[in-house]
Amino acid sequence: MALSITQLPHILFIHGSPSGRSGNSFTLSQELARSLSEQAEISELILSDQQSAEQIQTAIDHADAFVFTTGTYWDSWGSPLQKFLEDFTQLEGTPSYLGKPAAVLVTMHSVGGKSVLSRLQGVLNTLGLSIPPMSGLAYSYAAKLALETKIGASEADFWSPSDLERIAHNLMVAITLNANSPAKFKSWEVDARDPRKLWVESNV
Repeated sequence: MALSITQLPHILFIHGSPSGRSGNSFTLSQELARSLSEQAEISELILSDQQSAEQIQTAIDHADAFVFTTGTYWDSWGSPLQKFLEDFTQLEGTPSYLGKPAAVLVTMHSVGGKSVLSRLQGVLNTLGLSIPPMSGLAYSYAAKLALETKIGASEADFWSPSDLERIAHNLMVAITLNANSPAKFKSWEVDARDPRKLWVESNV
């Protein structure tokens, strides 16, 4: 989507935790939204809320970039995000996603969030989204306590909310580059017509 000189880019926050607006990942994301608010138009999609497929599709199509947020649940992302990825798998390689930058925020109590971050970035990239450098973060309660007590902890050893400013910067750099000189990415062939095709034969 080409941007005019005066038009602010539109960043869609997609919140994938079951807790919706009351969870840690949503709360953390509001700091990032504040960092971006003077440079972009911000909107939010709470996947745990009831919404029609048309509403979700429209929000995605209007976005120039995305921020995906989730907590860590049994070494994976939230169930609303998983359902979203399954329900909208047909968007793989389409203009809805292809080449649009995406950042990822993950929260966790102690462990598991880093692998969730890496796997989710991989899934998003395979769908066609562009992952800018240093645009993902996994913030833990354990890291928060370590940084507060400062017992054998260096701030450089942990992701912290102070890193959100860097994520905001890198996401905006990617958006600007994409707007000024859109990359002409090519998608591979995708079977979007029938991704739920039944191909295992029943002998019952």
